[in-house]
Amino acid sequence: MPNQIFKLNGRALVLGLIAAAYPVAGYTAPAARVDFATGNVKAIGANGQSRNLAKGAQIEQGETISTNNGRAQLRFTDGAYVSLQPESEFRIDQYRFDGKQDGNEKGFFSLVKGGLRTITGLVGRTNKNNYQVTTSVATIGIRGTEYTIQYGKSVTGTVGEGEINVCNGAGCLSVMNGESYYVQNDASKPVMTNKRTDLPPPPPESPPPEFESGEQVGTDGTPCDLAAPGTPGCDDGAPPMTGTLVLNSVVGDFCDGACIGTDTDVTVVFDSLGKLTKYGSITPTSVSMGGNDGIVAWGTFLDSSGFNGLTHFVAGMAVPAADLDALGRTVGSYSLLKNGATPVTNSSGDPIGTLNSASLTVNFASASVTAAMNWTINGSPISAANLTGSVSGANMSVFGNCGGSCQVNGNIALFGPNAVRAGMVYQVRDFVNFEGMGAAAFEKK
Repeated sequence: MPNQIFKLNGRALVLGLIAAAYPVAGYTAPAARVDFATGNVKAIGANGQSRNLAKGAQIEQGETISTNNGRAQLRFTDGAYVSLQPESEFRIDQYRFDGKQDGNEKGFFSLVKGGLRTITGLVGRTNKNNYQVTTSVATIGIRGTEYTIQYGKSVTGTVGEGEINVCNGAGCLSVMNGESYYVQNDASKPVMTNKRTDLPPPPPESPPPEFESGEQVGTDGTPCDLAAPGTPGCDDGAPPMTGTLVLNSVVGDFCDGACIGTDTDVTVVFDSLGKLTKYGSITPTSVSMGGNDGIVAWGTFLDSSGFNGLTHFVAGMAVPAADLDALGRTVGSYSLLKNGATPVTNSSGDPIGTLNSASLTVNFASASVTAAMNWTINGSPISAANLTGSVSGANMSVFGNCGGSCQVNGNIALFGPNAVRAGMVYQVRDFVNFEGMGAAAFEKK
């Protein structure tokens, strides 16, 4: 897991949590977006002026988020999340993320009071010193991706995934996945505790009338405001990727026959609503978005030259190298996202069918992948129950039969923290009747 640093100094709790995304002094881009807010949540600027916050509001560097009696979740451009509990104050001291990990990204935060849960993003994974959290009680160095902090006169917390170091002048403590810690004051060495810090308490069985959509729970029972990216049941309404980003992708078009490939570190531009406006050096003349959930985006576009015809794409945030290493000997299962498929089109760009269902199983231990897909093409059902292929890092390919003279081949890439998303661009071809191409976006189960 990546190393990141929390520093607890003075009254500020710099929550090196969000490996997130925005600039330091001299930058005007917002640092984060409000995923949801309920209650009297405000942003207080360095000049003391305050404003009310609602879903979709942008947060600037230097602002302090005060939840008062409410709750809020922030999402940073590097994919990090911070969920703030009632009576919390959280300040973004310095923040910079230009869409890539080049050592210049920064995330320095302060938790002045209250509690939070965070799932870290990309900031600080290349350079640990660029990610910090500070309180008057302890300094926390992050090696994991998910943890909680409750800060009052003392500091307590629990690591949900990965490892952290909790340090102050009296000593340091390493806290692993599932363990909890306690720091009484700045002169007391951090110690282990059996008391977990789970924020917030479980929701009531019957939600009150004021229940907000952002407070729904996923299929695993986790409150969606605290859930990791990709938690099933918590994806609707997630803010899209916007602005200029450096992403990985799978793409395909009918260039000379059919061309399907993988692009790494391609510059992709989205407008304020998450619609693709530029892909590498290509400025499309028309775009049809299938979706953009903030981690992965998919759809089709036409090249301004028109030479290659319609292009299918799935583009998303790279999987951090440390996360790939952590997947180790695990097996990942993926299902098709809601509205996660583009129409199957022929070489003229005309729709000839739909992808009805699809699933992936990625075995990182054996470096193998299997896929099952079924379509309706030209009015007839087509199925490929056992596509197989090999895995190389976050990229893979599959091949197999779909009956008779029908064959399928596709390129697949994994995206996001802990590889919570996957994308495929494929060719499905019956040598007698049709040749089609499509794209599909998947979520990890």
